[in-house]
Amino acid sequence: MSSYNEKTKNAIYKHRENNREKYNEAHRVYYNKKKEDDEWRCKYNEKCREANRRYREKKQLENPNPRKRGRPRKIQEEPII
Repeated sequence: MSSYNEKTKNAIYKHRENNREKYNEAHRVYYNKKKEDDEWRCKYNEKCREANRRYREKKQLENPNPRKRGRPRKIQEEPII
């Protein structure tokens, strides 16, 4: 019988820390394989769009009138005739 508790959690984190390269490589391979699945990729992209939308809304609520970015535009004056 297996249960997830603090000891198990700490052991997992310790193993990941001690075998960082192996762990990272395994997850790179896993996600590259998952990306080839069209259904998974569509769900993943949809979740990302939703998260980005929520983040933009949160930023908008924090600062409803954000300062414009970039260089200010020159005002075109009427030529003198």
